[in-house]
Amino acid sequence: MNLFVLLQAVTSNLEPTATVAPESYFSLIMKGGWVMIPIAILSILSIYYIIERWITISKAGKKDSIWQSRIIELISEGKTDRALNFCFEKPYVLGKVVAAGLKDEVEPIEDIEQSMEIEARQQISKLENHMNYLGIIASIAPMLGFLGTIFGVITIFYNISQTADLDIATISDGLYQKMICSGAGLLVGIVAYSGYYVLNGRIDKITSNLDKDSNEALRAIKSYKKNIMIDVQSSVN
Repeated sequence: MNLFVLLQAVTSNLEPTATVAPESYFSLIMKGGWVMIPIAILSILSIYYIIERWITISKAGKKDSIWQSRIIELISEGKTDRALNFCFEKPYVLGKVVAAGLKDEVEPIEDIEQSMEIEARQQISKLENHMNYLGIIASIAPMLGFLGTIFGVITIFYNISQTADLDIATISDGLYQKMICSGAGLLVGIVAYSGYYVLNGRIDKITSNLDKDSNEALRAIKSYKKNIMIDVQSSVN
């Protein structure tokens, strides 16, 4: 009898235990609740704006020393029409700023300088387009994550009140919601925050280069107009 009981115990221990199938990442994320929907939308928007701004800023702020030197050379030689056409060959911010000055070449140098400054501000403003959205996303996403955390705590206490049990199965739903919402909100906020400051840094660099390069072009325009005045005075005398 004892031998039979012992064999039965050993046999029961050798039986394979049931394994729990691992959950997919998507199913885990869905446990975050409805708060994950706006967080997911914000994550898509942040990635879109970062990529779109990166491409736009890279195209507009690209520096071509050969192209720039050719424009200065044409202005110095008095070939302003060719220089103006040359400005529009590239989608660079500098070309648009210099073109604004060349269009008003018959005006006094103060008006030319003002036209270039206005165009420079407009071009920088275009580069900063949609940047405020990244700042808003960086602020809102963590707050939505915190909101999901609050809902998770509410779920935990509600389940406990219904079952009067502190078992892990009772509080697991609320814990999932808490941690997933907090992590997702922080992740989206970090991505948007990083993109915002990296892109702003690139815009600041473009602004600095634009000031230097446009001043060089303005000096060439001043020299060109000065030579014209000298030629006019020489012809009159």
